Amino acid sequence: MILRSLFMSAARRVASDPKMRAKAKQVFDENARPILEQKAREAKQMASDREPGEHPARFAGRAFKKLLDG
Repeated sequence: MILRSLFMSAARRVASDPKMRAKAKQVFDENARPILEQKAREAKQMASDREPGEHPARFAGRAFKKLLDG
């Protein structure tokens, strides 16, 4: 419990620092955004290629697994 409160306090302090927020945005834009955009395109393509009679839960499971694995 004490350790959790220390981590939360440190996270709040870091989140309130403008330099740290700017660095986090830069890292997100350079590293995470391209991957997320590619995964979104893949998901849209999978949805358009889906068989009309396929059960939605089966499609969602297959799509989720492919997006996480690939």
